[in-house]
Amino acid sequence: MLLTSKANTSSPGPEPVPSELLAYVQETYAPETEALRLLTAAAERAGMPAGWEITPDVGRLFQVLCRSVGARRVLEFGTLAGHSAWWLATALPADGQVVSIEIDSDWAAAARAALAEVGVGAKVDVRVGAVREILEPLEREVVAEQRLYDAIFLDADKAYYPELLEWAVRVLRPGGLLLADNVLRSGSWNGQALLDPGADDPRILAIRRFNRLLAEHPHFTATIIPIRAGIAVGIYRP
Repeated sequence: MLLTSKANTSSPGPEPVPSELLAYVQETYAPETEALRLLTAAAERAGMPAGWEITPDVGRLFQVLCRSVGARRVLEFGTLAGHSAWWLATALPADGQVVSIEIDSDWAAAARAALAEVGVGAKVDVRVGAVREILEPLEREVVAEQRLYDAIFLDADKAYYPELLEWAVRVLRPGGLLLADNVLRSGSWNGQALLDPGADDPRILAIRRFNRLLAEHPHFTATIIPIRAGIAVGIYRP
C-alpha cells in the first residue's frame, strides 16, 4: 500500500513463519470473508497491484490490538482497496471512525465505493493526500477538535516511516497504539533484504532507522511481530 508509486511488486520471499502454520492460523482465526473477497475484486478492477493488501491473519491481529486499547478513532496511512480499513473499522464501536489516507485519487474513489459496498463506508473517511502535505492539516484538525487518535497504522511509503514516527506522538493519545507494516521485508525493495549490508534502497535504510528509533524511543514500549512482512507494534507512554 505505498503512497508514492503504482509500480508492481515482486514476491517478498520466504515467510518468516512456515506457510502451513500461517495457513492454519488464518483458517482457524481469520478465514476470508465475503467482504474481503469483494474488496479484492474491487482492487483488481481498479488495477491495484496484487498482494499489497494485508492478509486476514494480520487483520485479525489488528482487531485484537485495537480492541485491547479500546480504540474508537484510528488513523491509517495507505488505503489501497480498503482491506486494512475494513479490519480496523470492524474492530471499532458503532460510533468509531477510521481516517484513511491515500495519495491516488482513483484508488481512493474505488476504496470508498468498495467500503460502502461491504457495509463500513460510514465508518471510514478516505482522504486524498501525500504524506508530507497532509500531516499539518491532520494535526490542526486534532487540535481544533481536541480529539487524539487511539491508534495509527503506517503502511505508506516506507521512506517516510521515521518522520511519521516522530510526528505520531503529537496526535496519539497516551496508551495509544502504533502499528507499522513491512518492517522486516517487502517485495518492492528491488530484491534487497533488510539485513543485507550492501543494501542501498532508501526504503530499507529508512526501515532500519525506524526500527531503531522505535526500539529506543523513550515514550514507546514496542516490539516486532515477525508475521508476514513484519509488524511493528508500540504503545505510547508519554
